Amino acid sequence: MTWPILRKTGSDSKQGPAHLVGSTIIAVSACTIMGFATARAQGVTRIDTVPAPSLAANMLGDPAWRQVSVYLPPSYAREPRRRFPVLYWLHGFTSTDRELISGIRQNLNIRLAMDSLLREGAAKEMIIVMPNAYNAFGGSFFANSPVTGRWEDFVVRDLVRWIDRRYRTVRSRSGRGIAGHSMGGFGALRIAVRNPDTYSAVYAMSPCCLDSDVFFQRSWLAAWRGAAAVKTREDFARAPFRSQLLIARAAMYSPHTTNAPLYVAFPVIPDGDSLRLVPEIAELWRSDPMSSIPNSGAALRRLAIAVDAGAQDGFSDIPANVRALESLLMSMGITHRVEIYQGGHGDRVRAQVVTRVLPFFSRVLGPSGR
Repeated sequence: MTWPILRKTGSDSKQGPAHLVGSTIIAVSACTIMGFATARAQGVTRIDTVPAPSLAANMLGDPAWRQVSVYLPPSYAREPRRRFPVLYWLHGFTSTDRELISGIRQNLNIRLAMDSLLREGAAKEMIIVMPNAYNAFGGSFFANSPVTGRWEDFVVRDLVRWIDRRYRTVRSRSGRGIAGHSMGGFGALRIAVRNPDTYSAVYAMSPCCLDSDVFFQRSWLAAWRGAAAVKTREDFARAPFRSQLLIARAAMYSPHTTNAPLYVAFPVIPDGDSLRLVPEIAELWRSDPMSSIPNSGAALRRLAIAVDAGAQDGFSDIPANVRALESLLMSMGITHRVEIYQGGHGDRVRAQVVTRVLPFFSRVLGPSGR
C-alpha cells in the first residue's frame, strides 16, 4: 500500500523533481533603525529543492526530494572567494522548516535573528540549512527506517554533499554543526554522536524521547489506544498528537514491513486499564540515546555539546531526561553545557535561539576562510 503524501498547509510547495535546478530567494527589504531608513547589509534565505536518494525506497509514498531553506549571510554575495561554516537545523514533530523562517513561532525568523546578532557583533557569519522533514507520519525522528526512508543518511550524506557542492562551505567537520528542537533536538543529538567525523558541535533544544521507557508507562495508555485504532491514512490524520508520535516512533524502532497499513509493530498492547509489554519489541525501543551514550565516550569527546529544556515542559520527561543526561555526561568526564530554564516546551524557543544557540555555534564552529 502506498500512502498519499501528507502536506502541511502553507508550508510544503508542490514542486517536484522537475524544479531541482534553481531555487527561490525570499526578498529582503531595508530596515529602519533608530528612526533612520538605512539600508544595512542583510542575509538572504533561499528555498532549494534537494534530491534525496536515501529516501527513495520509503514505504509511505513520500518523495525522493526535499525542500530546504538556506540562510546565506551578508558577506556571501560580496566575497565570492570566502567559505562559511554551516549549521544544520532540524525542526520538530509535525512541523516544517517554515517555523524557522516565517515568524509563525514567536516571530522567529532565522534571517532577521542572524542579521541582528551580526550587527551587534554577537555572532559570526555562517550558512544555516533547514530541511523540511515533514512526512506522511509527521516526522521520522531523523533515523533510518525501511518504512519512512533512510533519514539519517539523507541528513548526513545527501544533504551535506549537496550543500557542499552548491555553496561555498567550510568542507570539514570543524565547519559543521547540527541543532534542533524537540524531535529535531533528539535527531541532532543522535546524529552528532553517531557521526562525529561529519559534525563538530551539537545543540539539542528540549530534545524529546531520550529514554523510551517513558512510553511504556500508564500515562501513555490513552495514546497507545489511539495508535492501535489507526487503520488507514484518514485514521492517522484524525489521531491525537501523542498517538501519531507513537506510530512515528514505531516506524523508527520497530518497523514491520509486512504489517500493512502502518508497517510497524508496537512494544505494548493496551489491556484494560494497563499496558502489556511485548518484551522483544520493547527491547528494540531501548536502543535510545540514554542507552547508547555510555558507550559513545570517544565520539562525545570530539563534540562541543549543549542541551537545554524548559523546567515547566508539558512533556515532563524532557527536563528530567536532560538532567539525567547531564549527570551521565559529568560521570563520563564529557565537557558539555546544560541549561534548565523557566519555560515550557516551545514558549522560549525564539529567546533561546537568539541568546544561546546562534552565539554557541558562533563560538565553536571553525572560522570561515578563503
